[in-house]
Amino acid sequence: MRGGVLSWRSAASIVETMASAESRFTTRCHNAATIVEFLEGHPLIEEVFHPKAANYRHATLLEEQYKLGGSLLSFRINELSEDKTGHFCDVLAMTRPFRYALSFDGLVSKVNHHKSVSEFYTPPPLLKKQGINRLVRLGIGCEDANDLVACLNWALWNHDKISSDEILEYQRSRIENLGLDLPEYLKDDSDN
Repeated sequence: MRGGVLSWRSAASIVETMASAESRFTTRCHNAATIVEFLEGHPLIEEVFHPKAANYRHATLLEEQYKLGGSLLSFRINELSEDKTGHFCDVLAMTRPFRYALSFDGLVSKVNHHKSVSEFYTPPPLLKKQGINRLVRLGIGCEDANDLVACLNWALWNHDKISSDEILEYQRSRIENLGLDLPEYLKDDSDN
């Protein structure tokens, strides 16, 4: 009863934005291709996964059957452990254009650390065996591609200079500025 039926408001919203959906999706795909090109040339990047990446094994098929490569991509950073990859994602989420998210659909750019979000209980050896260890996943939105590249570049060169405490302080400040209640894990002893 609740899963597959749109409310009238959701349906009306979809109809209102349908005319711009193709151009927005095209923007997202072009932005993703720009980011893939940037990441492939970056000295700190180990691997990039996207249909427009140079190592994509089905590139011929993509060119024959698809106009665009999509707006989702993932990558690995050279020599980062799983925990440090998660830290990188936290730092990237501090740049504001990238938001931490579980779902990648939408007009804004999103980031998540695959292990923290989708594979929390999967043992590290199994992650590695499946080829999904140390992944940073991005869903690219409609922001200016140059801004997204600048944020990624800054996070790549500076993530190791930002402490976990600085990330927590940023998260506290951001939540308070939005007028939201702090979750328990962000409360310190002085909040009680």
